Amino acid sequence: MSIETKTSFARTTGSGSNREENIDDERSPDGENKPKPQFRDECFRKMDLMIEFTNLRNPNHCPNGVYVMPSADNFHKRPPAVKFIFNLINNNDGLFHPLVDPNTGSFSLSQQFKDWAPHKYYIFHVLHYIKKSFKKGVLDNLLEKHCPNKQAFTAYHNEPRKFAVLAKQCADLSISQTVLYDNNIEANPIQFSILPDEKLEELKEFIKPSTPERERPPYSSRRTYSASSTITPSSLT
Repeated sequence: MSIETKTSFARTTGSGSNREENIDDERSPDGENKPKPQFRDECFRKMDLMIEFTNLRNPNHCPNGVYVMPSADNFHKRPPAVKFIFNLINNNDGLFHPLVDPNTGSFSLSQQFKDWAPHKYYIFHVLHYIKKSFKKGVLDNLLEKHCPNKQAFTAYHNEPRKFAVLAKQCADLSISQTVLYDNNIEANPIQFSILPDEKLEELKEFIKPSTPERERPPYSSRRTYSASSTITPSSLT
């Protein structure tokens, strides 16, 4: 299944109440509680988002098959890989899944993140949960009250063959040439096109790092990440 994503890390801008509820006091040298400073200024919020993006670049944070980079026109928005738009999450392709609302395309996070709060959960937590939500361990334990797609929830538990057929239809549609190559966003620096195998091998050789580059540690401030990627059914198992 190919899933492409736009991400907006705007979660800190509208989370004032949660931010206040989750502030831990510090103690002054004389033992008295001293409240932590509350950074409400827009520049501090943007810096917060940039720090979160830096955390996403850590290979131990971002799940395999998901890549993120700043968008071309707004450094604080990221267009990574999953066919969801993070407002926090919308799906535009009618994905047949218990957690995806069939009317709005929104992805329900309520079961996994019951008390969302800044500095407790981060975008990489959401990305890992989205990836795991296609696996049996998560699907088996979903509660109906957290599933906006009641039909998909019922089909998964009572008619698994029907669920498998409908889910496969969505997966096949998502990797069709029309979806993959005819819906490129002009402002996106990454544009997909059909690439012959021989041309792919040529490009792989062209971008292969030199020997000194290969010897560098796996995490480096010089690393960059692509704006999109593809997730296949095999990578979700």
